[in-house]
Amino acid sequence: MYLSRLLYYSVNRVDNQDGTLQQELKEIMLASQRNNPPLGVSGALIFNYNYFAQVLEGDRKVITHVFNKCTQDNRHSDIVLLETKPISERMFVTWNMAFVGAAVSENELRRFGSSSEFRPEKMTAESLLGFVKDVVDVNANNNVLVSKVS
Repeated sequence: MYLSRLLYYSVNRVDNQDGTLQQELKEIMLASQRNNPPLGVSGALIFNYNYFAQVLEGDRKVITHVFNKCTQDNRHSDIVLLETKPISERMFVTWNMAFVGAAVSENELRRFGSSSEFRPEKMTAESLLGFVKDVVDVNANNNVLVSKVS
């Protein structure tokens, strides 16, 4: 196995006019809970109505396959692959897929980005990864996250 990490962001295309957004997010997380453990995939997903940002960790071939499936998902558009690289250890080892869809403080955003709103296109791979990790760590005790490895 070639342990790797892949980081990307995309524009959200789920229209919430009919109230389907929560259901779509729930379906994404249920699919992660079902599919990621047997594949050995861990990671985190951040969502803020405008963007998704996701970190995938696992075997290089497997996370490439998962990412390719994401590129075919019509809930995403304008997908930008920021980084894929080999790693010696996982950052999200205890998460099948951590999810944070909660508001993030302005200070948190300013620390990792260039503005007070979540704009991944204005972040480097390093700052986006740091932001995702920090947000997961901060929210881990607030029951905001789902799909933890038991």
